[in-house]
Order: sequence, then structure tokens, then C-alpha cells
Amino acid sequence: MGKKPTNRRPCQYKKAYVELECDMKIKRFFQVVIGSILLTACASIVNKNTIPLSVAFSDGSIGECKFSNKKASYDFPVPSIQMVRRARSALNYECVTDSKKASSGSIPSTIEAEKLAVSLLFLDLGITDSITEKARFYPQNNIIPVPTTATYEKGLVAFKRQKYKTALGQFTPLAQNGIASAQNYLGIMYSRGNGVPKDYAKALKWYKLAAAQNHPGAQFNLGSMYHFERGVSQSFKKAAKWYKLSAAQEFAAAQHYLAHLYHQGTGVRRNYAKALKLYKLSADQNYTLAQYNLGIMYEYGQGTYRNNVKALAYYSLAAKNGFAAAQNEVGLMHLLGVGTAQNFEKSALGFRLAAAQGHAMAQSNLGYMYYFGYGVQQSYKQAFKWYSASAESGNAIAQYHLASMYKNGQGSKVNRTYAHMWANLAAYNGNSNARVLRDYIAKRLVRTELKNARNLALSCFKKNYKRC
Repeated sequence: MGKKPTNRRPCQYKKAYVELECDMKIKRFFQVVIGSILLTACASIVNKNTIPLSVAFSDGSIGECKFSNKKASYDFPVPSIQMVRRARSALNYECVTDSKKASSGSIPSTIEAEKLAVSLLFLDLGITDSITEKARFYPQNNIIPVPTTATYEKGLVAFKRQKYKTALGQFTPLAQNGIASAQNYLGIMYSRGNGVPKDYAKALKWYKLAAAQNHPGAQFNLGSMYHFERGVSQSFKKAAKWYKLSAAQEFAAAQHYLAHLYHQGTGVRRNYAKALKLYKLSADQNYTLAQYNLGIMYEYGQGTYRNNVKALAYYSLAAKNGFAAAQNEVGLMHLLGVGTAQNFEKSALGFRLAAAQGHAMAQSNLGYMYYFGYGVQQSYKQAFKWYSASAESGNAIAQYHLASMYKNGQGSKVNRTYAHMWANLAAYNGNSNARVLRDYIAKRLVRTELKNARNLALSCFKKNYKRC
């Protein structure tokens, strides 16, 4: 039998073949696209948001650790294996063993190159794994270094007892073995010259090693070196950088000093709102300077509405912690009835507490209270005593009042020479009332007395107002 006849012509076969080939190309194109999407999805699925983390203490002890990165925070028993969130940031830890040994540091975040390559190849629908952080990982097995009882704790006790040579011997081997807390203490000792010659270069070295492990105290100490120009060129920007890292770990001192930079606009753009927020975070941890500066911000309405009640509340907190400047402010607010009812007794108490610590303005204010008998039994003798103490600190107001008391014989015998001397010094220090008093007294002195008074003033100035 012959071939079965067909009605198609040769040209029709060719057309059908071309159409079939076109269909196959379209199908292959969609297979590639769909395959790419599936592979991308697979890559995203394989790179889960969490990864396993094994932790143990170097001495084999048990305890607990608090871990945190920019994505999450965890409290884990140690040793254990836990799931943690991937992140670009380091995984910080604060650990305590059952025997109360402390250790802090960080586990670095690295990137899985091959998974990043796959992600880039398939575009990950426009969002790469490096951006979503799904290509980031932490080492799976981690040993947390802890100081031994025979070294770190002995070093800490010795340091607190100011036995710095002993502390140095205990901390040094630990610091050399990478214990961040010991490195920070060595930095402190070299910075202050505790048991070793003061050496800012060595302090900087140890602080940097500890800060590299994300030790908040070392980060703060590095910031303070740049802030206060200790062994390095002053750089408020670098100070702000290290304060920010430490403040992010809720280190109260760093929160305060970073707030202070925002408050003053040094190293960062002035921002009262950020300063107020950071001061509050620090003050909530009972950091005295932050409490005092919050009082200032509320009193003068910086970053917030003026609120003398809140100002007094924060000044009072700092005053209870023994801060003399805050005690003086509490005294002033009770004296004037600002933010509270006027109360001379509380005012005098605030001034007395600060004056006992050598606060010059509080000493002058306490002299004022005794001079007029406000909240205390009136006493020229006590007024003279406190005005004298303040005058020797260079306080122009106290120098003026002391001159007046010498002139009038209040709390002391009349002495126009000393009256002119103190009025002259107060005038030199900017007190306008003292200039009037000095010139008034000068007209009543003979030439030799006036010359003697001026010589005494020059001598007193050269002695920095002490024992005049």
C-alpha cells in the first residue's frame, strides 16, 4: 500500500514547524522565568530568619546570658543551643555564671558569600539577601570567656580597696587572654595612673580592645578620652561616636554625656529633644548629673515647656545623691518659692549641704541666710564665716558682702583697709556694687592706708584669694 494521501501542501508543513518552534521558545522562556522565581524563593526559604547558636562558658560552669542584636533580644541558659535572629549587627552578650562570674562581649555577624551570590544571581525579586539580612550568620559554636575566681574577682576586690599593684597582677593575664572587663580595668588604671605610671597610650590600647568586644564601659571611656582630650586630639565627633555605641547598651554615663553633646551642640547638631530623651534614660538609672541637667532643661524650657515643678523634682533627686550644685538649686527654689511654696528652712538646709562640700555660691547664699536670719538664727559671725569661705573661692558676690561687713564691723572689727581690699577684688571680678563701695571707702582713707589696701589686694590676688 502507498502512503496515505494528505491535503496539506509543503508550505503548510513549513508554517506548522515554525509555529511549533515559536511555541517551544515561549515555553522555555517561561520555564526559565518560573525556575528563577522558584530558585529565588528556595534561596529565601533556605536562609531562614533564625539560625542555631550553641553557647558554653570557658570554665565549663553553668549560668545565664542576655543576648541582643538590632533585631531581637534573648535570655538563654548556658550551656544550651538556641535559635537567634539573623542581623547585620553583632550579637552582644552579658553573662553571669552561677558562681557570680560576669562576662560581656559580642559575637560578630558575618555574611555567607555563596548564599549572597545566589541571591544576587536571581535578584531575589529585587531585594538581595544582604539587604534582608538572610545571608548573615553567627558562628554556630561559641565559647564565652569567663574570668576565674582566682584572678578577676581578686583583681576587682583589690581595685576597690585601692590595692592597685595587686589588681594589676590579676587583671593583666586576663586582659591578655581577651577578657573585655579586665581590659577595661587596665585602661582605667593606665588612664588614672592607679598602680602604674599614667599612660594614655596604653589606656587607649586596652580600651580599644575591650570596645572591639562591644564592652559598654570601654566604649564610654574611649568617648571620654576624645571628649576631654586625654592622650588624643580632642574630637567631639569621635566622642559622640563612642558614646552612641555605649548608650545603645543603656550605659547611663554614656547616655548622659551624649545628651550633653546634643544639649550644647558639640560634635553633633544641637538637638534639645534628643538631649532631653537621653538625660531621662540616664536619670532613670539614678545618674546624678543627668538628673541635674534635666532640672536645668525643665527650668529654662529647653526641649520642653518650662516646668519649675519638674525642675525642682529632678534637682531634688540629684541633691539626695549629694550633688552640691543641685543642693544649691534646691535652696534657691525654696528661697524664692519657685516650683514650690517658699520655705526658708528647706532653703537654708540646701545651702548648708552644698556649702559643706565647698560650693562657693552656696557658701555665699548661706552667709546671706545668716546675715538676715532666714531659716536660721540670725548671726553676723556665721555670715562672716561663710562669706569669707566663698570669697576665698573667688566669688565676687561674697567678696562684696565681706567688704561691707568689714566696713560696718559686722562679725568682725571695723577694718577699712580690708574692706577696700575685698571691694577692690570684687570690683575686679565684675561686681558693679563693689566698685561703688570701693570708691566710697577710698575717699575716707589716707594716702598710706589706700596704698596699703591696694598692695594687699594685689598680694591676695596672687595667692588666689587664700589666707588674705
